[in-house]
Formats: sequence, structure tokens, C-alpha cells
Amino acid sequence: MSAKFCPKCGNELKEGAKFCPKCGAQIVQNLQPNGANTNGAQNQNVVPNQSAEQAKNYAKDFFKWFWSSVKHPSLSGKASNKYFGLTSFVASAVFAILSIMLITSKINGAIDLASSGLGGDTASSLVVVFQNLVSDGAGKVELFSVLMIVVFVALAYGFRAFAVAGTGEKTDFFEFINKLAAYTNISVMLSAIMFLFLLIGGLIALPLNMFIFLFVVINDLIGFTYAIIDGQNSNKFDKLYVLLLAHLSLVIVFFIVFIKSLTA
Repeated sequence: MSAKFCPKCGNELKEGAKFCPKCGAQIVQNLQPNGANTNGAQNQNVVPNQSAEQAKNYAKDFFKWFWSSVKHPSLSGKASNKYFGLTSFVASAVFAILSIMLITSKINGAIDLASSGLGGDTASSLVVVFQNLVSDGAGKVELFSVLMIVVFVALAYGFRAFAVAGTGEKTDFFEFINKLAAYTNISVMLSAIMFLFLLIGGLIALPLNMFIFLFVVINDLIGFTYAIIDGQNSNKFDKLYVLLLAHLSLVIVFFIVFIKSLTA
């Protein structure tokens, strides 16, 4: 039997070896005999990084689904991966945190600039106090933003299950989150745009961003509504009353989370 060699480094291998002891390359069948080490053999016998390939395919499929849902939120169809919706909401939280961090940095920079002409220890102490207040407030806003995203998703899912009670429809969590995300993905895109505006224009972009943020809130509320009442009507509860309770709960929890975030 002819000797077998690693297709990557040419090191001689033991019979049945799955990895090269010298370079660590993963070995599959059809190894090249007699130390052959051509580019073709290397490409055929060295297994690609499966994690990287899976991540690449996930990202490609996600962005395809994301763009489809932005163009036609109510017609985007079933997502090919159950985690797409969660990915969208995580992205929304990340953009919110990054935007708040950027605003905090810009405000603290403006405080430094405004105080550059002032001298003395008292002025320096006041600057530190103001910057600490800004940073502390920003941390509370970040916490509030993340908690409200969690509340938004949880209430939508809970009231959807409530809305279809008695119809026999099973409300799968991941399938519902994908649907909810499809209705609100335009808000994620707008959040990314707001972050870019802040990155480029700084605090000057805040008035425009506030206008865009208003559109985000309206779109999220529409998606929240549509995700709950879409489909069958419950034999026990009318959709209108379920929706009324859902929005009332959202408002109540909003103020509870807001107060808790301020006192955190």
C-alpha cells in the first residue's frame, strides 16, 4: 500500500488519520499518494471552515429576507431560519445603544469645547459633574431602550396567543417573532440610517433624527397591531378588545420600565 501524505504540507500520515499532526489540516478520503501537493488536491482534500460557511450563508439569507420584508412587509412570507426575527431585534437594540453612546460622546465633547476657555479647578470640577450626569443618563436610556424592545416582543407574542385562543391555531414563538420582525424591519433600517446621520453630522443631525424616530415609533405600533390581529379571530375574544388591551398594556409597561430605568 502506498504511503499517504497531507495535501497541504506534504507530511506523511498514518493510516486512517483524520488530521495532519504537523499542520493540523483536516483530512478526507482520496488523499494524494507519494507526497503530491498540488493546488487542486489541496482544494479537494482540505475541508473548509464549516462555521465560517454557515455564518456566511446565514448572513446572505438573512439580508435577502430582510430586504424582502422591507419592500413588502405583509408579503415577505415565511423566513427560512427561525432566528431571523431575533436577529432583527438584536440589531435594533445594538443600533439604539450605539446611537446613544455616540450622542453621549458628542455632548461630552461639546462640554469640553465650551469649557476650554474657562480656567480654574472649579470649572474643571463642573465639567466633570456635567459629563458624569450625561453619561449616567445615557446609561439609563440604553437600559430603557433594551427593556422596551424585550417588552415589545413579549407583549406582542402574548396577546397574539390570546387573540387566537379557541381557534386551534398554535402560536410558535420563533415563527411569530419572524412575522413581527418582518412588519417592523423598516424601523431597523431607519435606526441604522439615524446612526449614520449622527456619525456624519453629529448633534446637528438630532432634529432630523427625532423626526425619523417618530416614524419608527409609528411603524412599530402598526407592526405590533398587525402581528396581533392578523389571521383568525378568536371564538372567545374579539380582536378589537384584544388589541385595546395590548396597547393599554404596552403604555402601562412603558411607564413602569421608564420609571424603573430612571431609578436604576
